[in-house]
Amino acid sequence: MNINTAYLSSLLGSSASTGSGSQATQATGAMAAASAALSKAATRIQADATATTAQLSSFGQLKSALASSQTAAQALTQLSSASSAADVTQATGDFFNAFNAAVKAAKATAAVPGSEQAAQAAGRVGRDLDGALTGGVANQNAMSKLGLSVQTDGTLKQDASKFAAALAKDPAGVAAALAQLGKQVQAAANKELASDGNVGNSVAKLTLHSSALTQQQKAMLTLQQSTGLSVYQRASGQ
Repeated sequence: MNINTAYLSSLLGSSASTGSGSQATQATGAMAAASAALSKAATRIQADATATTAQLSSFGQLKSALASSQTAAQALTQLSSASSAADVTQATGDFFNAFNAAVKAAKATAAVPGSEQAAQAAGRVGRDLDGALTGGVANQNAMSKLGLSVQTDGTLKQDASKFAAALAKDPAGVAAALAQLGKQVQAAANKELASDGNVGNSVAKLTLHSSALTQQQKAMLTLQQSTGLSVYQRASGQ
């Protein structure tokens, strides 16, 4: 936004002078136009800042949810045939809950108004998590053995009786199946959280945009102080 503050100041001086009526009217009209333009710009900046803050907050929740699913997935890779049934069941439950929380967080983040690019990135997170479980024969076999399935909303559903029967009959096979899924989800979470991943990259871009908007708001306040216009206060409802 390129605003000639010296010109605006000169207009203020003109409007306050006792010059000709025509000059005063022109100056007053010019100042009214400038005030309206600045008010509109301030409103736009504030709306953008509010939306960006909301998206950053939602991405923060998604980042936390992915980190939890990453930890839970890693725990699955550390199970073995020597692990107790209670430990296997607990680790599976933790993974189940963490994965579903991450899927829900991705869906919620994608729905937050603001940057379309960021919203699309959040949507890809959900699809990538789905693919981590359902992509490939090995994953599909593991899901079947564990009584797991992906529902239409992307969350996991478990047949508890099938899981319990498999664990009692073939603990080593269950541990291997869980390790298979854990490895895939851990890799997917790592990718999403990386600096060039859907979450890592989106957070970085939104943070930069937020900083730019803050600078624009400071520039508006400086302009207000240098010209005597109170457009920013009116636009932000202060």
